[in-house]
Amino acid sequence: MDVKTRIMIDKITEYVRKEYKIIGPISDIESIVVSMGGIIVEKTAIDDLSDIWIRKSGKESFEIFLPPVQISWTIERRNFMIAHELGHLFLHMGFRINDDKWNNQMKGFYRNNDAETNYQANEFAKAFLMPEEEYGEILNRYTKGNRVNIKEVANHFHVAINIAASRGQLLGYFE
Repeated sequence: MDVKTRIMIDKITEYVRKEYKIIGPISDIESIVVSMGGIIVEKTAIDDLSDIWIRKSGKESFEIFLPPVQISWTIERRNFMIAHELGHLFLHMGFRINDDKWNNQMKGFYRNNDAETNYQANEFAKAFLMPEEEYGEILNRYTKGNRVNIKEVANHFHVAINIAASRGQLLGYFE
């Protein structure tokens, strides 16, 4: 993904967080989904879809379907996976970003093998869960000399350590 696309994704996540008045770290992503007009459906049957996916369910509503295997996910993974689907919702389905694209949505946007769209949704999730300005402030809080306690940064944002480190690397804090 090029720098221009990454900047555009960061701007979209800033817009979304501002529109939904999301301040600070996200500890309850499910309530944010509901405030956006969505619901989370937890599939339980083993023959249900084995992957998380999202679909338009109405003019201003959507559903995120979690697979049966999600019961073994950590809260950090669950947060990231739901934020990833929100990335598809805004970036690829056009929800409240592109009315024409959203109005033409007929079926769910399944996670697929298209690396670029999934990479973009990952970028959205990282930026959504760890906004750039707040990330820098928290990183400074947990830095002593040249040592960063990335575990504390991850804990603050309710994400996995590798996701917090990846965001820092993308923002240019780490080599």
